Amino acid sequence: AGHMLGSAIIEIWANENGKETKAVFTGDLGNNDIPLLSSPTMIETADYLVMESTYGGRLHIRNDDKAKLFLNIVSETLDKGGTVVIPSFAVGRTQEILYELNNLKESGDEEFEKKYKTLQSVPVYVDSPLAISATEIFKENMNLFDEETQEIIKRGDNPLEFPGLQFTRTAESKALNEKNESSIIISASGMCEVGRIKHHLKHNLWNPNSTILFVGYQAPGTLGRRIVDGEKTVKIFGEEI
Repeated sequence: AGHMLGSAIIEIWANENGKETKAVFTGDLGNNDIPLLSSPTMIETADYLVMESTYGGRLHIRNDDKAKLFLNIVSETLDKGGTVVIPSFAVGRTQEILYELNNLKESGDEEFEKKYKTLQSVPVYVDSPLAISATEIFKENMNLFDEETQEIIKRGDNPLEFPGLQFTRTAESKALNEKNESSIIISASGMCEVGRIKHHLKHNLWNPNSTILFVGYQAPGTLGRRIVDGEKTVKIFGEEI
């Protein structure tokens, strides 16, 4: 189904009274240009289709400049001495960000090189035990990646590893916030409702030098959605931020 590693579409053919009926079931369907993953299989026909539809009402805009846009936001924040906090879903989106970060070095122009050096000089923390475990599963199943990624691996480049990347399994969220240094922190949950991300928001939301970078869908009513919609104050751990 191209949504995340191992996601599948189920096709069922049922024969009743000499008549064949075909039903298709799928959860989320991936886009055709998601890094790491093969595109979803195209199903030609079905009598009945049951599927998930978060984005059912609109077309995704293909963004070939995603990595460049990402680098600009990150380097601008790091130049100001701030921290980039990325609320991310543990499975799929975290690995996509790691892939994009690893991929950035392929570009080549001078301005880009300068920004990339800035990026290389700071630690990147994945602060989510579930995201770390999921990343390990991705690494063990690289044969499922798309052709482009397979080529990168053949060149000896692991798309989920790069200098400065650190995985924090134990409860180091508080320690990360006590460090007086710029960094990039990727943390779950992706919609900011639970988990370690709330510590990072508490310590960075108020700081004009820091950036909260949203990379995934924010459901109505969630803390993430309220921040994206521009609320001036939010309550985190009983405190107005």
